[in-house]
Amino acid sequence: MNKNKTRTLRMATMATATGLVVVGAIRNAGTGSFSAFGIENVAAICPLGTLETAVASRDIMPTMLISFLVIAALTALLGRVFCGWICPVPLVRKILTNEIDEGQRAVENSAAPSAAAITILENEEKTKSFRAPAGSDAARNYQSGLVVLGITIGSSAICGFPVFCLICPIGLIVATLLALIRLIHFNEPTFDLVIFPLVVVAELMLMKKWCSKWCPAGALLSIFSKFNRSLVPVVDRSLCREESSDIHCQRCRSACSFDVDIKNGSGAGDISDCTKCRECAEACPAQAIRFPWR
Repeated sequence: MNKNKTRTLRMATMATATGLVVVGAIRNAGTGSFSAFGIENVAAICPLGTLETAVASRDIMPTMLISFLVIAALTALLGRVFCGWICPVPLVRKILTNEIDEGQRAVENSAAPSAAAITILENEEKTKSFRAPAGSDAARNYQSGLVVLGITIGSSAICGFPVFCLICPIGLIVATLLALIRLIHFNEPTFDLVIFPLVVVAELMLMKKWCSKWCPAGALLSIFSKFNRSLVPVVDRSLCREESSDIHCQRCRSACSFDVDIKNGSGAGDISDCTKCRECAEACPAQAIRFPWR
């Protein structure tokens, strides 16, 4: 599977998931949205929304707790698959910036490493000599997400309602689509069609590291994915060009929007941040990266 096919497949799954929400709303099927979705009595609720609601109301409903535990178990099993294949944010980012993921550094898929990649990585190595030891970047990245998560839950406790839901880009994207449906079907114009898209654009364009540093939903999923042992990227060092040919490559790290260094662990992202997007595998010219089930 080449990079174009992988990205096309990812965008197709994101569009399909979003389309199912839209179709459910049009047909009044009651399937819900990404915040709360399901069929009839089987429902799943956003784990972050569950925490916010529980803290705000100071009560935990059994159905919410069950849904929370199921999503936590699935994330522990599969990792942050939702972020890489279902969440509509990368799809909207593609529309806005023509990039499906944030902050990726272009690296040509050729036999020799590109000059841009070498320059970037050499500069990073020089900068690291003046910084904390390797691994501290990953901890700092992870802690920034936890800080936002803590603020999110704390604000819900203080205000008595899920505050972050008002600015959550996932919810605002769906809310914009639902407002558009109301406009088309019932001729109900609303300021939602102006305000919600503006907030989403501001978050994704001004806070370019939203998914990797600021998204509290992603930070929460990363806590669960620390237990993940399936579909974790593995490097076959006998094929890796850096190992076998002594070539300064690092294409896998350059392709990762979370800056996860799956070979040496010196990137700003932790392996629990991996969204299984396969960008690293498709960028590797030696095809040395696999995502084994175990």
